[in-house]
Amino acid sequence: MKLSVLIPMYNAENYISNCIDSLLDQDLEEEDYEIIIMDDGSTDNSVTIVNEYRALHNNIVLKTETNSGSNTTRNKLFKLAKGDYIYYFDADDYIVSNCLGELLKKAANNELDVVGFETIQTLILDDNKLSHPITSKDIILSSGKAFIEDNPHLRYEIWWYFIKRDFMLEHNMSFNTNEYNGDVIFTLEVLLKANKLGHLPVSIHRYVQTQHSVMRNKNVEAVNKRIGYLNMMIVSTSQLINEIKTEGNSEVLIQNISHRRDVFTFFNIIGMIRNSFSSESMKLQIKAFRDVDAYPIKQFNHYRYNSLLYRSLVSLVNQEKILYPLLSVRNVFSKPNK
Repeated sequence: MKLSVLIPMYNAENYISNCIDSLLDQDLEEEDYEIIIMDDGSTDNSVTIVNEYRALHNNIVLKTETNSGSNTTRNKLFKLAKGDYIYYFDADDYIVSNCLGELLKKAANNELDVVGFETIQTLILDDNKLSHPITSKDIILSSGKAFIEDNPHLRYEIWWYFIKRDFMLEHNMSFNTNEYNGDVIFTLEVLLKANKLGHLPVSIHRYVQTQHSVMRNKNVEAVNKRIGYLNMMIVSTSQLINEIKTEGNSEVLIQNISHRRDVFTFFNIIGMIRNSFSSESMKLQIKAFRDVDAYPIKQFNHYRYNSLLYRSLVSLVNQEKILYPLLSVRNVFSKPNK
């Protein structure tokens, strides 16, 4: 079997049909790939919809779990996979028609550890045409480390690339327990270990901007949880950066990863300020960042963030003697969130 598409699903009744339709409208025979969906306790009609597809297509498999979380579910899905390549997919996204076969040919012909492509953010559920046909000239070959060096704004999500299954097994790769940002560390580890990566500058994946996404939920509990998981990811990324600094990697690679880490750090601190976190909570979190050399923020002001406004804001965020009193004054006028 050439490919396993692995999909965690939770209350996706409005999107799962479009997702599956896009995966079936491909230049592959059904026996060449499998679509394994693991439901994580959905309370809507998601399971019923998938079962209707299962009755018509032998390459669709449905498993069930309860409250495992997306990354734990992805680890379980991998253990079920039989494909030469693995594609982690989200239940509310989709891909363009007739692209999987060509991508797999590129991966197999070049013996790639990873094959990646472009994505488009959209609210439309029928934008299923290739931006242009995939040709033999499209693929750009490099190592994963060189790809990080050449792409300082690369996405850390997992749906813009396939991974060779044997490569994952060789390096014992799995997702950590960070249910919001576990793909960041996973993607970095994949790229840092990949000797053969191919990237096609062709828009294949469609990232659907759902109204009720976890990342857009404004509920106080959801915000607290999201910020907490982001803090965990920043610490984990910093620990990884500190490891690769000792391995003789290039300054460009370290700077690009550190820059992205510092972007997360800056905007998470801003998020804590906006959501009225207490001075005590902020002090604890900044201490955790300082312990792994993620604070003070040093590598933020590169690329698109190298402006007077951002340089001023970073300077303010880096000055704890000013930051905490300002936060205390702000919280006098609004109830501290945490």
